[in-house]
Amino acid sequence: MVVTGRGFRDRDYIETEEGLVFAVIGNVHPVDRVVAYLKYMRVDSSVSSVNTIWFRQNVPYLRVLPLYSASNVKAVLDRYLRDRYRDYVVFDRYKNIELIEVPRHRVRTHYKPEERLREILREPRDPLEEVVLEMVRELSSASGVSAGNFGVTGSILLGIHNPQYSDIDLIVYGASNAYKVREAVRGLYSDESSGFSRFDEGSLEKWAREVAEAQAFTVDEAKLFYRKYVWNRGLYRGRKFSIHPVKLEDEVHEEWEQTIHKPLCIGTIRARVVDSRDSLFMPAVYVVNNVEIIDGCRVDSEVRQVVSYESLYIDVAQPGDEIVVRGKFEHVIDTRVGDEYVQVVVGTYEAQGKDFIRPIGLG
Repeated sequence: MVVTGRGFRDRDYIETEEGLVFAVIGNVHPVDRVVAYLKYMRVDSSVSSVNTIWFRQNVPYLRVLPLYSASNVKAVLDRYLRDRYRDYVVFDRYKNIELIEVPRHRVRTHYKPEERLREILREPRDPLEEVVLEMVRELSSASGVSAGNFGVTGSILLGIHNPQYSDIDLIVYGASNAYKVREAVRGLYSDESSGFSRFDEGSLEKWAREVAEAQAFTVDEAKLFYRKYVWNRGLYRGRKFSIHPVKLEDEVHEEWEQTIHKPLCIGTIRARVVDSRDSLFMPAVYVVNNVEIIDGCRVDSEVRQVVSYESLYIDVAQPGDEIVVRGKFEHVIDTRVGDEYVQVVVGTYEAQGKDFIRPIGLG
């Protein structure tokens, strides 16, 4: 078993003995496994594929998940894991669903975003890493958050990026740091000399089409959603970037085995947000009240929160905002405190890409 020195955090990557590379989901995991999705596979150098454009030390990696969505994750599970790597697919008795969970003893390498960024800040090795260095320094200066509280994920974390076209995917660690960076980014967008800008028309069109392909949006709705609610995706000196807040260990107080989930149905609610403090993270959590069930099924407990595993829906509503949500109704038992409630989950296999969070007023 790999000794990591810290827990498995959201958007870490792990690589197994077979060369399977998984992206970690969230900070809370089963005691002996890591919840993740398969994104890359090491392939034989003789294999030729249009997707084999990621290399590390001349070793090619195939990107098996082109775009993240629950439906695509399920397709990868079925196509690559179910038969050939069955150990990575489990029916989780706490969540009552089939999930990709990597046994901890099968992890060969744990890629940590903050360690990789330290390498880049110390000695960037190509033009893209130099841009990462400049971007982090700019963000750190504007937000007052130390560069040590940032990390870099995605292909740059793995060292398989292409300097010509790879995006920059940054991490900011810690809740208070995340809020500071959010406000700094919003300010930098209005400063033309900063290098930060919102998507231009070409970039927005491409992003909106990708969203519409995976989510319950039209292209025009996705564009409007971006303009009104998305602060953590844009361009830095013409290069696409994303910023993802991630909690630290002392900010996570739940355990995987603490709650037992029972799926109920797919349905739609309208509700008022009363607490959005955890909406910046994965999963994004909105505590709600004044819930009206528009369609779905009868529930015997209070509908208390909306939980999203789709990063599109982080930080899209604040206390007092009203939202319409379609997702999977779950009955949840918190065994630690003896509490029961219902939550609506967005980003599940069962919803087949038709779930969403729509703030009232989206248009």
